[in-house]
Amino acid sequence: MIRAVAGLSLILTAVAAFGQTDAAAPAFEVASVKVSAPLPAGIMKFRLGGGPDSTDPGRITYNGVTLQALVARAYGVKDYQVEGPQWLDAERYDIVATIPKGSNKERVGLMMQRLLAERFKLTLHRETKPMEVYTLAVAKGGPKLQEVDPAAPPAPPAVPPGAAPLPPPPPGSGGSLGRGQMPAGAMRIMVGPTNRRLTGSPTLARLCDLLSNLLDRPVVDLTGLTGAYAIDLSWTPDENELMGGGLSMGMAVARAGAGAPPEGRGGGDGNAASDPGLTLAQALQTNYGLKLEAKKNPAEILVVDRAEKVPTEN
Repeated sequence: MIRAVAGLSLILTAVAAFGQTDAAAPAFEVASVKVSAPLPAGIMKFRLGGGPDSTDPGRITYNGVTLQALVARAYGVKDYQVEGPQWLDAERYDIVATIPKGSNKERVGLMMQRLLAERFKLTLHRETKPMEVYTLAVAKGGPKLQEVDPAAPPAPPAVPPGAAPLPPPPPGSGGSLGRGQMPAGAMRIMVGPTNRRLTGSPTLARLCDLLSNLLDRPVVDLTGLTGAYAIDLSWTPDENELMGGGLSMGMAVARAGAGAPPEGRGGGDGNAASDPGLTLAQALQTNYGLKLEAKKNPAEILVVDRAEKVPTEN
Protein backbone atom coordinates (compact mmCIF):
# COMPACT_ATOMS: atom_id res chain seq x y z
CA MET A 1 0.00 0.00 0.00
CA ILE A 2 2.84 2.38 0.88
CA ARG A 3 4.53 1.59 -2.43
CA ALA A 4 1.29 2.29 -4.36
CA VAL A 5 0.87 5.67 -2.66
CA ALA A 6 4.49 6.54 -3.32
CA GLY A 7 4.08 5.59 -6.97
CA LEU A 8 0.93 7.72 -7.29
CA SER A 9 2.74 10.66 -5.70
CA LEU A 10 5.57 10.31 -8.25
CA ILE A 11 3.11 10.30 -11.16
CA LEU A 12 1.27 13.40 -9.89
CA THR A 13 4.56 15.21 -9.40
CA ALA A 14 5.63 14.41 -12.95
CA VAL A 15 2.31 15.67 -14.37
CA ALA A 16 2.42 18.86 -12.31
CA ALA A 17 5.97 19.59 -13.43
CA PHE A 18 5.32 19.09 -17.14
CA GLY A 19 6.14 22.32 -18.90
CA GLN A 20 8.13 23.83 -16.02
CA THR A 21 11.58 25.23 -16.72
CA ASP A 22 14.32 22.60 -16.58
CA ALA A 23 17.69 24.19 -15.88
CA ALA A 24 19.39 21.32 -17.74
CA ALA A 25 17.30 21.79 -20.90
CA PRO A 26 19.04 23.35 -23.92
CA ALA A 27 18.45 27.06 -24.44
CA PHE A 28 18.70 29.59 -27.26
CA GLU A 29 21.80 31.77 -27.16
CA VAL A 30 19.67 34.93 -27.34
CA ALA A 31 15.89 35.25 -27.67
CA SER A 32 13.51 38.15 -28.12
CA VAL A 33 9.80 37.60 -27.37
CA LYS A 34 7.28 40.39 -27.97
CA VAL A 35 3.56 40.87 -28.45
CA SER A 36 2.92 41.47 -32.17
CA ALA A 37 1.95 44.92 -33.37
CA PRO A 38 -1.79 45.13 -34.14
CA LEU A 39 -2.91 44.74 -37.77
CA PRO A 40 -5.90 46.32 -39.52
CA ALA A 41 -9.22 44.54 -39.01
CA GLY A 42 -9.61 41.48 -41.22
CA ILE A 43 -5.87 41.14 -41.92
CA MET A 44 -4.00 38.06 -40.65
CA LYS A 45 -0.29 37.57 -41.31
CA PHE A 46 2.19 35.17 -39.82
CA ARG A 47 5.62 33.77 -40.52
CA LEU A 48 7.40 30.68 -39.25
CA GLY A 49 10.91 30.89 -40.65
CA GLY A 50 14.43 29.66 -40.02
CA GLY A 51 15.83 26.79 -37.99
CA PRO A 52 17.41 23.46 -38.96
CA ASP A 53 16.74 22.28 -42.53
CA SER A 54 16.06 25.86 -43.65
CA THR A 55 18.10 28.54 -45.41
CA ASP A 56 18.68 30.20 -42.02
CA PRO A 57 19.65 27.30 -39.70
CA GLY A 58 21.21 29.53 -37.03
CA ARG A 59 18.10 31.54 -36.21
CA ILE A 60 14.32 31.29 -35.99
CA THR A 61 12.12 34.21 -36.93
CA TYR A 62 8.43 33.95 -36.05
CA ASN A 63 6.06 36.87 -36.65
CA GLY A 64 2.37 37.09 -35.75
CA VAL A 65 2.26 33.55 -34.35
CA THR A 66 -0.27 32.40 -31.75
CA LEU A 67 0.77 30.71 -28.53
CA GLN A 68 -1.21 27.67 -29.67
CA ALA A 69 1.02 27.41 -32.76
CA LEU A 70 4.16 27.97 -30.69
CA VAL A 71 3.24 25.18 -28.28
CA ALA A 72 2.42 22.84 -31.17
CA ARG A 73 5.77 23.56 -32.82
CA ALA A 74 7.71 23.17 -29.58
CA TYR A 75 6.15 19.80 -28.73
CA GLY A 76 5.91 18.41 -32.26
CA VAL A 77 2.11 18.20 -32.49
CA LYS A 78 -0.58 19.81 -34.66
CA ASP A 79 -2.32 23.04 -33.68
CA TYR A 80 -5.61 21.20 -33.10
CA GLN A 81 -3.90 19.05 -30.47
CA VAL A 82 -3.33 22.05 -28.20
CA GLU A 83 -6.22 23.12 -25.95
CA GLY A 84 -6.57 25.79 -23.30
CA PRO A 85 -7.88 29.33 -22.82
CA GLN A 86 -9.63 30.90 -25.83
CA TRP A 87 -6.91 33.52 -26.29
CA LEU A 88 -4.33 30.83 -27.15
CA ASP A 89 -5.26 31.08 -30.84
CA ALA A 90 -6.06 34.81 -30.82
CA GLU A 91 -3.14 36.68 -29.24
CA ARG A 92 -0.07 36.90 -31.51
CA TYR A 93 3.66 37.13 -30.82
CA ASP A 94 6.99 37.81 -32.52
CA ILE A 95 10.00 35.65 -31.62
CA VAL A 96 13.57 35.96 -32.88
CA ALA A 97 16.09 33.55 -31.36
CA THR A 98 19.68 32.54 -32.09
CA ILE A 99 20.27 28.78 -32.22
CA PRO A 100 23.53 27.25 -30.95
CA LYS A 101 25.60 25.86 -33.81
CA GLY A 102 24.99 22.21 -34.66
CA SER A 103 21.51 22.01 -33.08
CA ASN A 104 19.00 19.68 -34.73
CA LYS A 105 15.23 20.07 -35.00
CA GLU A 106 14.50 18.03 -31.87
CA ARG A 107 16.93 20.09 -29.79
CA VAL A 108 15.41 23.35 -31.04
CA GLY A 109 12.01 22.01 -29.94
CA LEU A 110 13.38 21.56 -26.41
CA MET A 111 14.77 25.10 -26.54
CA MET A 112 11.33 26.42 -27.50
CA GLN A 113 9.72 24.45 -24.66
CA ARG A 114 12.10 26.07 -22.21
CA LEU A 115 11.54 29.53 -23.70
CA LEU A 116 7.75 29.20 -23.40
CA ALA A 117 8.03 28.02 -19.79
CA GLU A 118 10.33 30.91 -18.88
CA ARG A 119 8.68 33.79 -20.75
CA PHE A 120 5.00 32.74 -20.68
CA LYS A 121 5.11 30.73 -17.41
CA LEU A 122 3.60 27.90 -19.44
CA THR A 123 2.54 24.66 -17.78
CA LEU A 124 0.55 21.88 -19.46
CA HIS A 125 -0.29 18.21 -19.36
CA ARG A 126 -1.14 15.46 -21.84
CA GLU A 127 -4.51 13.76 -22.27
CA THR A 128 -6.00 11.28 -24.71
CA LYS A 129 -9.58 11.76 -25.85
CA PRO A 130 -11.85 10.89 -28.79
CA MET A 131 -11.71 13.59 -31.48
CA GLU A 132 -13.90 14.13 -34.52
CA VAL A 133 -11.59 13.90 -37.53
CA TYR A 134 -11.51 13.03 -41.18
CA THR A 135 -9.35 10.06 -42.10
CA LEU A 136 -7.62 9.72 -45.46
CA ALA A 137 -7.09 6.07 -46.39
CA VAL A 138 -6.50 4.02 -49.53
CA ALA A 139 -9.85 3.15 -51.10
CA LYS A 140 -10.88 -0.28 -52.30
CA GLY A 141 -9.05 -0.97 -55.55
CA GLY A 142 -5.83 0.70 -54.45
CA PRO A 143 -4.28 4.13 -54.96
CA LYS A 144 -4.12 5.88 -58.35
CA LEU A 145 -1.12 8.06 -57.61
CA GLN A 146 1.92 8.99 -59.69
CA GLU A 147 4.98 9.10 -57.45
CA VAL A 148 7.53 11.82 -58.14
CA ASP A 149 11.11 12.35 -57.05
CA PRO A 150 11.07 15.26 -54.57
CA ALA A 151 14.72 15.99 -55.40
CA ALA A 152 14.08 16.27 -59.14
CA PRO A 153 13.62 19.70 -60.71
CA PRO A 154 9.98 20.56 -61.39
CA ALA A 155 8.54 19.94 -64.82
CA PRO A 156 8.04 23.07 -66.93
CA PRO A 157 4.48 24.41 -67.03
CA ALA A 158 2.33 23.27 -69.92
CA VAL A 159 2.29 25.52 -73.02
CA PRO A 160 -0.77 25.37 -75.31
CA PRO A 161 -0.09 24.06 -78.86
CA GLY A 162 1.13 26.83 -81.16
CA ALA A 163 1.89 29.22 -78.31
CA ALA A 164 5.30 30.78 -77.87
CA PRO A 165 7.47 29.19 -75.16
CA LEU A 166 7.61 30.93 -71.81
CA PRO A 167 10.56 33.35 -71.44
CA PRO A 168 13.43 32.46 -69.09
CA PRO A 169 13.35 33.97 -65.59
CA PRO A 170 14.76 37.49 -65.38
CA PRO A 171 18.38 38.00 -64.22
CA GLY A 172 18.69 38.10 -60.47
CA SER A 173 15.40 36.29 -59.87
CA GLY A 174 17.14 33.88 -57.54
CA GLY A 175 16.59 30.62 -59.37
CA SER A 176 15.64 28.80 -62.51
CA LEU A 177 11.93 28.35 -61.78
CA GLY A 178 9.79 29.86 -64.52
CA ARG A 179 6.35 31.37 -64.18
CA GLY A 180 3.86 28.76 -63.01
CA GLN A 181 6.53 26.41 -61.63
CA MET A 182 6.87 25.41 -58.00
CA PRO A 183 9.74 23.81 -56.08
CA ALA A 184 9.48 20.05 -55.54
CA GLY A 185 7.16 19.24 -52.64
CA ALA A 186 5.32 22.57 -52.77
CA MET A 187 1.57 23.01 -53.07
CA ARG A 188 -0.60 25.77 -54.49
CA ILE A 189 -4.32 26.27 -53.92
CA MET A 190 -6.47 28.49 -56.11
CA VAL A 191 -9.85 29.66 -54.91
CA GLY A 192 -12.82 30.58 -57.09
CA PRO A 193 -16.35 31.60 -56.09
CA THR A 194 -17.64 28.06 -56.59
CA ASN A 195 -14.59 25.81 -56.96
CA ARG A 196 -11.14 24.99 -55.64
CA ARG A 197 -8.01 23.70 -57.35
CA LEU A 198 -4.97 22.22 -55.59
CA THR A 199 -1.76 21.41 -57.47
CA GLY A 200 1.71 20.30 -56.45
CA SER A 201 3.83 17.30 -55.50
CA PRO A 202 3.31 16.84 -51.75
CA THR A 203 3.59 13.86 -49.49
CA LEU A 204 0.18 12.72 -48.31
CA ALA A 205 1.07 13.81 -44.78
CA ARG A 206 1.57 17.37 -46.05
CA LEU A 207 -1.60 17.14 -48.09
CA CYS A 208 -3.49 16.20 -44.92
CA ASP A 209 -1.97 19.20 -43.13
CA LEU A 210 -3.37 21.51 -45.80
CA LEU A 211 -6.76 19.82 -45.85
CA SER A 212 -6.92 20.19 -42.05
CA ASN A 213 -6.82 23.95 -42.59
CA LEU A 214 -9.54 23.85 -45.25
CA LEU A 215 -12.05 21.62 -43.49
CA ASP A 216 -13.97 21.84 -40.23
CA ARG A 217 -11.86 19.20 -38.48
CA PRO A 218 -8.36 17.62 -38.67
CA VAL A 219 -7.46 15.19 -41.45
CA VAL A 220 -5.45 12.16 -40.32
CA ASP A 221 -3.26 10.30 -42.81
CA LEU A 222 -3.96 6.56 -42.60
CA THR A 223 -2.72 5.68 -46.10
CA GLY A 224 0.66 4.37 -45.04
CA LEU A 225 2.10 5.90 -48.23
CA THR A 226 5.33 7.84 -47.71
CA GLY A 227 6.27 9.09 -51.19
CA ALA A 228 5.63 12.43 -52.86
CA TYR A 229 2.90 12.40 -55.50
CA ALA A 230 1.75 14.57 -58.39
CA ILE A 231 -1.57 16.17 -57.44
CA ASP A 232 -3.91 18.23 -59.62
CA LEU A 233 -7.29 18.27 -57.95
CA SER A 234 -10.39 20.39 -58.56
CA TRP A 235 -13.61 20.23 -56.57
CA THR A 236 -16.70 22.13 -55.46
CA PRO A 237 -16.58 23.09 -51.75
CA ASP A 238 -19.36 22.23 -49.33
CA GLU A 239 -20.40 23.62 -45.94
CA ASN A 240 -17.60 21.72 -44.18
CA GLU A 241 -14.88 23.85 -45.76
CA LEU A 242 -13.52 26.93 -44.07
CA MET A 243 -11.65 28.47 -46.99
CA GLY A 244 -12.85 32.02 -47.57
CA GLY A 245 -14.22 32.13 -44.02
CA GLY A 246 -11.97 31.41 -41.06
CA LEU A 247 -8.77 31.15 -43.12
CA SER A 248 -7.43 33.45 -45.75
CA MET A 249 -5.78 32.16 -48.93
CA GLY A 250 -2.34 33.25 -47.78
CA MET A 251 -2.77 31.50 -44.45
CA ALA A 252 -3.60 28.15 -46.05
CA VAL A 253 -0.69 28.32 -48.50
CA ALA A 254 1.75 29.39 -45.79
CA ARG A 255 0.75 26.53 -43.51
CA ALA A 256 1.14 24.12 -46.38
CA GLY A 257 4.74 25.23 -46.81
CA ALA A 258 4.25 26.22 -50.43
CA GLY A 259 7.29 27.64 -52.14
CA ALA A 260 5.34 30.07 -54.28
CA PRO A 261 2.26 32.22 -53.77
CA PRO A 262 -0.95 31.39 -55.62
CA GLU A 263 -1.16 32.98 -59.03
CA GLY A 264 -4.77 33.97 -58.61
CA ARG A 265 -8.12 33.16 -57.12
CA GLY A 266 -9.63 31.73 -60.26
CA GLY A 267 -9.68 28.00 -59.43
CA GLY A 268 -10.21 25.39 -62.14
CA ASP A 269 -9.36 26.47 -65.66
CA GLY A 270 -10.29 23.36 -67.61
CA ASN A 271 -6.85 21.73 -67.27
CA ALA A 272 -7.40 20.18 -63.85
CA ALA A 273 -7.11 16.43 -63.51
CA SER A 274 -10.51 16.17 -61.81
CA ASP A 275 -14.05 17.32 -62.38
CA PRO A 276 -14.70 20.56 -60.45
CA GLY A 277 -18.33 19.46 -60.04
CA LEU A 278 -17.26 16.77 -57.55
CA THR A 279 -16.98 17.28 -53.81
CA LEU A 280 -13.51 16.98 -52.28
CA ALA A 281 -14.18 13.42 -51.04
CA GLN A 282 -15.51 12.37 -54.45
CA ALA A 283 -12.58 13.95 -56.31
CA LEU A 284 -10.01 12.26 -54.06
CA GLN A 285 -11.58 8.82 -54.49
CA THR A 286 -12.37 9.11 -58.21
CA ASN A 287 -8.99 10.46 -59.29
CA TYR A 288 -6.51 9.17 -56.73
CA GLY A 289 -8.12 6.14 -55.06
CA LEU A 290 -8.13 7.85 -51.65
CA LYS A 291 -11.08 7.68 -49.26
CA LEU A 292 -11.90 10.69 -47.06
CA GLU A 293 -14.45 9.99 -44.34
CA ALA A 294 -15.56 11.39 -40.99
CA LYS A 295 -14.69 9.34 -37.90
CA LYS A 296 -13.92 9.60 -34.21
CA ASN A 297 -10.32 8.69 -33.41
CA PRO A 298 -8.47 8.74 -30.09
CA ALA A 299 -5.94 11.57 -30.15
CA GLU A 300 -3.30 12.82 -27.75
CA ILE A 301 -3.77 16.47 -26.84
CA LEU A 302 -1.80 18.99 -24.82
CA VAL A 303 -3.92 20.91 -22.30
CA VAL A 304 -2.47 24.27 -21.24
CA ASP A 305 -3.00 24.66 -17.49
CA ARG A 306 -1.41 28.06 -17.20
CA ALA A 307 0.05 30.70 -19.51
CA GLU A 308 0.47 34.47 -19.31
CA LYS A 309 -0.73 36.65 -22.18
CA VAL A 310 2.12 39.10 -21.83
CA PRO A 311 5.56 37.41 -21.89
CA THR A 312 8.26 38.53 -19.48
CA GLU A 313 10.78 41.08 -20.72
CA ASN A 314 13.66 39.99 -22.95
